[in-house]
Amino acid sequence: MSVSTNVVRRPGSRNYYVRLAVPRDLQVRMGKPGKPRKELWKSLNTSDAREARQLSRPILDEWERMFAELRRPKQLTEAELQDAIWRRYLELITTDEKFRQSLPTNDDLDAIWKYLEVEFGEQSISAYRIYEELRDRFDNNQRERAARLAQMKAEAARGETKLIADVVEQVIEARRLGVDPGTPEYRKLAHGLQRAELEGLGRTVERDQGDFSGAPKDKMVQQPTVFDPPKGEQILELFDRYAREKPGRVSADTWQSNRKVVALFDDFVGGKAHISAFNRKNVREWKDKLFEWPVKAIEAREFRGLSFLDVIQRNKVVGKPVIQHKTINRYLAALGGFCNWLLANDFIREDVMVGMYLEVDRKKKTVLPYTETQLQTIFRSALFHRCGGDKLEHQAGDVEVRDWRYWIPLIAIYSGARLGEICQLMVADVRQLHSTWILHITEEGAGGKSTKTEGSMRVVPVHSRLIELGFLKFHARMKAFGDRLFPEIKADARGYISGKPSTFFNDYFRTIGVKADRSNNFHSFRHNVADAFRAAGYLDETFGPLLGHTKSTTTQKYGVLPEGPLRDRVTMIEAIEYPSLSL
Repeated sequence: MSVSTNVVRRPGSRNYYVRLAVPRDLQVRMGKPGKPRKELWKSLNTSDAREARQLSRPILDEWERMFAELRRPKQLTEAELQDAIWRRYLELITTDEKFRQSLPTNDDLDAIWKYLEVEFGEQSISAYRIYEELRDRFDNNQRERAARLAQMKAEAARGETKLIADVVEQVIEARRLGVDPGTPEYRKLAHGLQRAELEGLGRTVERDQGDFSGAPKDKMVQQPTVFDPPKGEQILELFDRYAREKPGRVSADTWQSNRKVVALFDDFVGGKAHISAFNRKNVREWKDKLFEWPVKAIEAREFRGLSFLDVIQRNKVVGKPVIQHKTINRYLAALGGFCNWLLANDFIREDVMVGMYLEVDRKKKTVLPYTETQLQTIFRSALFHRCGGDKLEHQAGDVEVRDWRYWIPLIAIYSGARLGEICQLMVADVRQLHSTWILHITEEGAGGKSTKTEGSMRVVPVHSRLIELGFLKFHARMKAFGDRLFPEIKADARGYISGKPSTFFNDYFRTIGVKADRSNNFHSFRHNVADAFRAAGYLDETFGPLLGHTKSTTTQKYGVLPEGPLRDRVTMIEAIEYPSLSL
């Protein structure tokens, strides 16, 4: 394929477009009723010819893969057979209804005859033939139906299906079924469609007698029910099997999150879906709907109990913001590893995720550090001095809050630790090593702790400013209450220890005016720490281990850090300064 011939400008447009001819055998399938699709077009949003050619290549490749997917035959599953039979029955019933509604009444026939007399003359043979054809439409249709019903019954009794052969071929073509004449699958489909036609014609005979109450008596011709695939072949069953075989690859939290995403896809394709529904077409259509998926929809009360598509529809009224491109890619990534496992184990025949991910500008920061003014607003607010108490933390008062609400932001701004890492700290994770107080961020120990990756486990010295503010006294006090440093924090319904604090701080920062959009949240503190390291002259690869940006090592896992490297880390941590803050 020559890319240059597929990149063109449309009249009146500065930008280039990519176009591709739809193969003749797919034009009807990809078009609308009565209007075949002959070409695909997409704007490249650039007026630079060279850039347009580069941008066009992945789009052309995606279209070619789509053509291949449309041509790829499907298996005749029980669900597919049941649906095909029922739709053929409905087609016959609908056609009969439309026919009866189109029949002229006696008044219509009188008016038609008067018009024909004027147009052709009273004795015109042509006029009478037209009138006769309109008048006898019902009788002629009735005779044709009766004859076909009699022939169909005779064929069915002998096990023949010749009369239905054209319909069978149409169904195979429309549904892209890999079914060849003479095979058991073909005979099964043909007999099923034959029985649908017998039931449909039977209804028309009843209607000729004025009885419109009939329903199919044949158990094979029934409205499809939710079809449960054979045990072990459903999408979620196979995902659970995948998780059992790869337990050490990611944390338990990530497995749980990914399963929820896969469950959303399963819901989209019908629920309890067979693994054959995990195909490029369905993933592509699901991805398109993710652009309308609201933020945190799974736990939102407004969407509780709703299906994937119903959530999207409901959000048109609720108006919650939708997820960003980066989150869409994270949802797609939840399917990616699963897809690789399915391929390796021969459950699917192609990599359905190739080309599915969105292009995201990784250099563009979606979360920004807090400005000096914002930091001042946060740490000069009532919570960090004296406030009104519970639920009035943003108002000045006489209550001195010194629990997790006070300490977590301070630990974050002087360590760069993630919210979840701080929330799960045990009393034993704060200890002395080589006479230096440290935070041991690890999965080791009780409490079901987790880290983002194994490389996130690390030793971080306690900043002297935290000690000056009384952190060690707080730590000593917490020893009397149990194992956890912040015992008031409990895991939320999703099992996340950071759920409650995340909600609290987002609401608090919004109330005091430092959070207006998604560009600032608790994670912004990590960016502030990174900027503080850079301001002190450290390179990213030097302070990366303190932020958990490195490969895992035994040292990080068990917190056994030699004295020399620990001193280096103390020096780096002490370099974190915020001159404008007066804490």
